[in-house]
Amino acid sequence: MIKLRTIHNIISLLLFVVCISCQQNTLYHSYQPVTDTGWYSNDTLLYQLPFPISAQESLQYEIGIRHKDTYPYRDLWLTVNQDTIHMYLADTTGYWLGNGIGNIKQYSNTFQPKMGTRDSIKELRVTHIMQDNPLHGICDIGIHIKHPQP
Repeated sequence: MIKLRTIHNIISLLLFVVCISCQQNTLYHSYQPVTDTGWYSNDTLLYQLPFPISAQESLQYEIGIRHKDTYPYRDLWLTVNQDTIHMYLADTTGYWLGNGIGNIKQYSNTFQPKMGTRDSIKELRVTHIMQDNPLHGICDIGIHIKHPQP
């Protein structure tokens, strides 16, 4: 008879292998927290990339938002470096588009940073450009850079 602890160890190992194999195309993935007192428009979230990314590289960029279900708007306006990103977090009926358990929702959206053909980026700077200052209800902002799926 196999002990319960052995089964638990086997399941843990399998889950670890599955998670690692799913993330092979990821080059960078990081979330930055926003303070509980609110996100001020001059509070820049800085994502220092471990290597420069050139314009010639074919990569996929995603921005992830974790927000409370008390976030007062259905959309969010951000700047990433000099790019403006408009994200809808809820549909026209107010239903949150992201997933989550409890009062925290997570939603991701793709974006493509504008770069000249010879440019490369070493960091991404994210700020909000909403009218509220501070903006309440945003918990974390994440950046995910990966190779496209074949």
